Amino acid sequence: MNILFHNLGWKILSFVVAFVIWFIVMSSNAIEMTKEVNLELALPNELVVSNEIPKIVSFRLSGSKFFLRTVANSLDNLKIDLTNAKAGPTYYRIEKDSLHLPIGVKVLSISPSTINPVLSPVDRRSVPVDVITRNSVPNGYRVVKIQATPKNVRIKGPKNVVEKISVIKSQAIDLTDIPASLKWDIPLATGHPNIVFDEETEPKISIEVEPTGSNFRVAGVPLQINSSRSFTVNPDKVALYVNCPPNLIRTLTPDKVKAYVDMPETKAGVYVREVKVELPKGVKLVRTVPDRVQVKLE
Repeated sequence: MNILFHNLGWKILSFVVAFVIWFIVMSSNAIEMTKEVNLELALPNELVVSNEIPKIVSFRLSGSKFFLRTVANSLDNLKIDLTNAKAGPTYYRIEKDSLHLPIGVKVLSISPSTINPVLSPVDRRSVPVDVITRNSVPNGYRVVKIQATPKNVRIKGPKNVVEKISVIKSQAIDLTDIPASLKWDIPLATGHPNIVFDEETEPKISIEVEPTGSNFRVAGVPLQINSSRSFTVNPDKVALYVNCPPNLIRTLTPDKVKAYVDMPETKAGVYVREVKVELPKGVKLVRTVPDRVQVKLE
């Protein structure tokens, strides 16, 4: 009994403060917001979804700003249990109580309110990879390697889709867009909905080029911005691919070449501008990487 009345005044004050806070929150004007959550399906073993279904569900919610902020920061996924479903079309209705919402938050609408996944048996097979390229490498370069790793990939997905796939084609890779490293390492995609790779490591496309003749690369050339305003530039250095006699390349250091951007603009803002280059006599520019940069005038 003594414990109950110990510090009774503080207990009453705490209760009053808590009640006032609760009353303020609950009596505040209700607002509305839309909360998008990722849709996750728990499926039976050896069954997969073979049709297109939404990946995101939108809930239109109403309630106090305090509780809606909690909902916005906490709910990211909606898990739907289909582990007891059979192969074939199935139906699931997303109910308003699918989300565990705080008291005072109401669901006004759900979009979509139903999903209709078609479940199919899983199939696996190995197919070759076709590397697609477009254009040719610039003059002064040659291709050293174009390779898919692995050359044949195992794919997994709905049987009715897998059995129609005889090859996996890469995205079209532009050989004129040579990276500074002279190498491409591009992730490979299946290109088919609901089809995934059944590989331990992610398949990729590897391409490598090298200069021929007297082409050389000058890296880390500082970028000069000709502007009357304060600015920031990204990136602040470029790489130059040049053609010149071997005896000149030994003296062609970054301080002997000039890379610059003219910025006659006087209004603050973000601009994308071409990089211009000045080279010593006898040196020819092959390529600038990157050839455009972003300049922010303060």
